[in-house]
Amino acid sequence: MLRFDRIQHLVSPEELQGKLVVQIGVGSGGAAANDHLTMNGVRRWALFDPDSYDDVNLVKHPRNRSQLGKLKVKNQEEWILDRNPTAEVRVFAEDVLSSASFTSVVQDADLVLCCADKPEVRSYVNEVSVRARKPCVTASVFRQGFGGEVYAYIPGAFGCFQCMSRTADEQGWNIEDSIEPTSDEERTVYGLNLRDFKASGLSMDIQTVAIIQARIGLDVLLIGAQRKFKPMPGNWVIFYNRPIPNNPVSGFLKAVHLRVRPRKDCQCNGD
Repeated sequence: MLRFDRIQHLVSPEELQGKLVVQIGVGSGGAAANDHLTMNGVRRWALFDPDSYDDVNLVKHPRNRSQLGKLKVKNQEEWILDRNPTAEVRVFAEDVLSSASFTSVVQDADLVLCCADKPEVRSYVNEVSVRARKPCVTASVFRQGFGGEVYAYIPGAFGCFQCMSRTADEQGWNIEDSIEPTSDEERTVYGLNLRDFKASGLSMDIQTVAIIQARIGLDVLLIGAQRKFKPMPGNWVIFYNRPIPNNPVSGFLKAVHLRVRPRKDCQCNGD
């Protein structure tokens, strides 16, 4: 079994015993977030991702070349059980938008970890989490890897992902709006009409955001437990890997911490 001797002074695995994390997306960011939470004591997982691990993923994704062609959820399950043989993992090679299992699995969750790269999936996961009154930590990486943001919805404490999105719209805080497209993006989005195409960042650009997501996820799982370190301030972290041209707020390795309360006009207001 996984030994926690070296981190016992910071995290007690007993505090995480029995906690179930439902994760959506185990791509380059999701796999990294999962790795860190597993190494810090999370042992019950339900993983959702319909995609396979392909050779184009090798420059960003932390899994092995020998696992190419396999489902990402199966590769992550293999990694978890290798690191901690006492872990319990359920895998669903399904798109949550069409999954018959997702909403029922969320009912048993202690945390929903949304690592999806599609806005419509993030919105749907938020909706299901709000209905089930389950904490949800969502992460996304800005185009070209300039940075990313991590957002935590905690029923009764913080507003949901839609509260954050609408606040960002009203305040003009949609970071990607200020990022100039690359020639690849212009050619693919405008030339080939592939509206969802985004020029990716480097592996370290993606994984810095994933580590913040894992840290906030750990904070949420430890709510009510005897804490050995302080939680992150706020529930919305905007992180910049490097400056964005014409964006004076951005910078090198800079984090902005914010708090968002439930909006009166949002679905989570009943919290």
